[in-house]
Amino acid sequence: MPGPAVEISVSPVNSRKSNFHFVPEHWQEPMLRQLREQENFKDLGGRDQLALFLNYCHWTHSQWPMSVPDPYPRSNAIDILADIRSGKTGGFCGQYAYVLADVLKSMGFFAVRYVELWSDEGESHFVVEVWSDQFAKWMILDPAEDVYYAFLDSGRPASALEVHATLSNPGKIAAFSASQPRTSRGSHKMNLYANMAVSTRSDLMHLDKPPTVGDRFRTFVFYRDRRGISRTFAGRIPYSLVTDRADDINFDCNYVLVNGRYDRKRGTITLEFASEGSMFNFFHFAFSTDEGKTWKRCGSSMELAASARVASVWVSAVNAYGRFGQPTRVSIQYPR
Repeated sequence: MPGPAVEISVSPVNSRKSNFHFVPEHWQEPMLRQLREQENFKDLGGRDQLALFLNYCHWTHSQWPMSVPDPYPRSNAIDILADIRSGKTGGFCGQYAYVLADVLKSMGFFAVRYVELWSDEGESHFVVEVWSDQFAKWMILDPAEDVYYAFLDSGRPASALEVHATLSNPGKIAAFSASQPRTSRGSHKMNLYANMAVSTRSDLMHLDKPPTVGDRFRTFVFYRDRRGISRTFAGRIPYSLVTDRADDINFDCNYVLVNGRYDRKRGTITLEFASEGSMFNFFHFAFSTDEGKTWKRCGSSMELAASARVASVWVSAVNAYGRFGQPTRVSIQYPR
């Protein structure tokens, strides 16, 4: 009678998917390199990914004072910064958001999208959401206001959907300054999250003209919840893409699904990897056997000899700029 088998367990298992197709900026867009070399964001380091994102947000906020974009510039950071710095035009929330998104993309963070907000009184606003591998979730960055939002009990950054959901139960989330010190700003601008829509495209750098309001109504996904239609839209949602499914907005990025199997006859453990398109501009997989201290490139599968008694393997997706996603841990338990 054969003895006990090798047991393989995987964590975390992220697989929330959207029914909508999201188009990222292509990693070969030449203006990404131009922006990175022109502004030298290497000076904006941080002790972790959250600090890094907040430094990018504050840098963007600090580039010019809030002003009117007239004439309205194109939707890329190169033109926006040049036009505003030369005095040709100004910039408000839209320009801050376009610049910050391009800064993030130029540094290899391609899971970026624009969020259009509407208060119940009809006031609109434009912010950025970026996927945080540190927290395995989307988080808001508002460069126009120089704030982000976080849960008061845990300090975890909040997404637009989470701010929206807590409007009916206030006191869980607050705004905090993106600049040091990270002081609380209470419920600053949270009323704007009463109605929200997220972009399906972030590949705007090549456009000859900035997206119009009509373009946004066609390409942003509006989240409709039980609150019904706000009076902001007079009973009619202007967006073509509408969902009441939270995962369409709150999908997972940069993960690796691992399928593991043990071949008793051969004495081998085979691990198969899939990112399921969750990493934009995916390049390759990498694995580590020392808790992420050192990484080696690998294909979509790997084989281990059970006799080697490898207890854990960490696997990550890596994009074309060398940014790692959220590592998946594979734990292997051998029979005694």
